[in-house]
Amino acid sequence: MHQAKKMTSNNRRLVGLDGIRGLAAICVAVHHTEGFVGFDAAPAAYLAVDLFFCLSGFVIGHAYEKKLIQESSLSANDFAIKRLIRLYPLYLLGLLLGVLAYAGMSLSRNQQMDPMLFATSLIASMFFMPAIGGTSLKAPNLFPFNGPSWSLFLEIVINLAYGYAARMLSSGVLAIILLASWVWLAAQTLAHGSADLIPLDGALLSGFPRVLFSFTLGILMYRYRERLSPSGIGKAAAVAVIVVATALLVFQAPAALVGIKDLIAITALFPLAVLVLYTANFDGVLRQPLLIAGEASYALYAIHVPLLGLLLGAWKAAGLGQPPAWAIFAIVLPLIVLLAIIVTRLYDEPVRKALSAGKAMKLGWRRS
Repeated sequence: MHQAKKMTSNNRRLVGLDGIRGLAAICVAVHHTEGFVGFDAAPAAYLAVDLFFCLSGFVIGHAYEKKLIQESSLSANDFAIKRLIRLYPLYLLGLLLGVLAYAGMSLSRNQQMDPMLFATSLIASMFFMPAIGGTSLKAPNLFPFNGPSWSLFLEIVINLAYGYAARMLSSGVLAIILLASWVWLAAQTLAHGSADLIPLDGALLSGFPRVLFSFTLGILMYRYRERLSPSGIGKAAAVAVIVVATALLVFQAPAALVGIKDLIAITALFPLAVLVLYTANFDGVLRQPLLIAGEASYALYAIHVPLLGLLLGAWKAAGLGQPPAWAIFAIVLPLIVLLAIIVTRLYDEPVRKALSAGKAMKLGWRRS
């Protein structure tokens, strides 16, 4: 890889950003083992969502801003299709695995699923929409088959809004959106004492200031990256940034300070990490692990919850009882990470390639 100052092509791999995205996804998976191990090994991992939104804004700016705004070589409709092709295949797989896990859980508890609620929830979920009607389980959930899908819903909403409004989003307009969303986010976070308002139980509105602020900040950071990004970042410093950012997702502050810590992380520390890792050079032994972590990050996020349910259900069905915490961390989680890598390479990438090729052929046919 060339030196950081020469790495200006939109096609270059953002290795540091890949790495932190992958580690954040692992932290989320660890966080979601709490119901199985009896303690939360990554209690601050809910902040990974805000980091993901910031990364998304920055990377989408990197990949599409020039085409959408300066060159006008990509229409808003084509951008929307590209984003749906990127997000939907793994979302759908997570949904289908979630349906299996949901059915298995219902059978193991001798619970009958309400056919109408099940059908309406499934149909809504298939169209990337929240299931307003709830489910037959006693846990109201707008995304009943795969809880983390709430953030994917917000991701697609902000992506589509950006794509169709990109030419109107001057930096001044974005700054106004950023300020307004920060006030909303700060008020919500300080009132709750944490940014961890998970919009699963009907409070979907609570997710919007998180995605609005962090995604908008990511776009603005990309636009002003030459002024903001530090130069001459050494590998040791870049690794230290990854370690600190990961630590922010693992360790929690004292209860009275959680809201303030969350705001500082979302407003300053995560954005700073993105800017540093954007310019950092990761040639050498770290490059491949970071790339693999980034490659599997979306699959890991999209499927880890239903896979946890299915794998631990299979463990119990095999007569092994409740798996101990060490087995979940040393066997089940590494297996899920491995499955995420396999799913990415054998399912997600081929499906997206086929869908993109089909779209290109259709466009060519229309123009001929």
